[in-house]
Amino acid sequence: MRSILAVSGGRLMAATVLAVWMAGTAQAGGFGIREQSTEFQGTSYAGVATGGHGLSSMFWNPATVTNLPGMHSEWNAALVMPYSKADGQTVAAGILPPGYSGSSGNIGKAAVVPASYTSFQLNDMIWLGLAVNSPFGMKTKNDINSVGAIYGYESEIFTANINPMVGLKLGGMLSVGFGLQVNYMEGDLSRANLGTVTSRVKGDDWGVGFTVGLEFRPAEGTRIGVGYRSRIKHTLKGNLFVNGLGTSSATVKHTLPDMLTVSASQQVTERLKLMGTVEWVNWSLFKTFDVDSAPFDPAPEAYNWKDGWLFAVGGEYAVNDMLSVRAGYAYEKSPVPDATRNVRVPDNDRHWLSLGLTYTANDWLKLHAAYSHLIIKDGQVNIPATAAVLPFVPALPGLQATYKNHANIVAISATVDTGKLFFGH
Repeated sequence: MRSILAVSGGRLMAATVLAVWMAGTAQAGGFGIREQSTEFQGTSYAGVATGGHGLSSMFWNPATVTNLPGMHSEWNAALVMPYSKADGQTVAAGILPPGYSGSSGNIGKAAVVPASYTSFQLNDMIWLGLAVNSPFGMKTKNDINSVGAIYGYESEIFTANINPMVGLKLGGMLSVGFGLQVNYMEGDLSRANLGTVTSRVKGDDWGVGFTVGLEFRPAEGTRIGVGYRSRIKHTLKGNLFVNGLGTSSATVKHTLPDMLTVSASQQVTERLKLMGTVEWVNWSLFKTFDVDSAPFDPAPEAYNWKDGWLFAVGGEYAVNDMLSVRAGYAYEKSPVPDATRNVRVPDNDRHWLSLGLTYTANDWLKLHAAYSHLIIKDGQVNIPATAAVLPFVPALPGLQATYKNHANIVAISATVDTGKLFFGH
């Protein structure tokens, strides 16, 4: 069986402390969550590592914490509305067995993804920052009577990430930043056959990583940002349930990928700014999924993912001193190869089409809004039939299915100058 991960009190603590709730299909390649910034969602993440009106660039590039003087806070919330459905599922032999549904149902569920940021200027050189995010995660659910449920019924991955950071402004041309990632991860994956859950694996773990970045300002109106988020190793510990055989302890080792983001922005005129981003995510780390559970011994599943890439261009126009509007386009190359695509993550390449705005309500409050439509290539799933490996793995019929995919995302956020709000300066 192929699944991950044991729900513990750690999830409740993480969700409470971090104010992160996430329960939908991931809307970045693999099971990454890209919705960390309302402002830069409006440009399809073009220019995301160069800073903007708010604080959310901190997620990609900790050096941008130095861009706003004084004390600031920001809260983001994105409503993700995914659609991923396969009709006409058949087994490898091309015949749907009696009692099975040929439709997966919409496996993606609507979700709210929050993110928060805080910055504090100590002096002319040093800034402190804190980002709280859910950088990876997903929740998909195939119809329990579908053929697809044999290979993946419910799939949930949850992360919560605390990221304190320090930024240094080294004169007028250069800022650098670095930070610590404290990451909680849990997973809960199951399979089912004609309405009965046949296996389930759960587990959770804490891990650590780091972030580092720089922002270079070589000329008036020109910004170049480079940010790196490190990989994080997890050993998820929990249990494995197999119907008819019982429950045993289980361990899954998994490494979340590192990510490098390079962005540039150019103020073309007093009102017009153009932006771009190239991003690389090291998803090729994900080769197999292997559950270590005695006395059960599930065979490892091959994933063999590739590296993920994002290429984005966008622009922003200041209509007046209070209102800025923006738009952007991105092409995202999925890490999921055709050969190992499965019913849990029927992901494929996508196009981002986005619009956004920032409204300056007063001298301490900026409001941001964004909308994105994702055109996602169909996810072809072709799993060959396999013979039984007794006593733990039954014969499986194989699966042929085409998942039709798209998504809509609406986001809002507020950036507050807390120094002016509470102290008037």
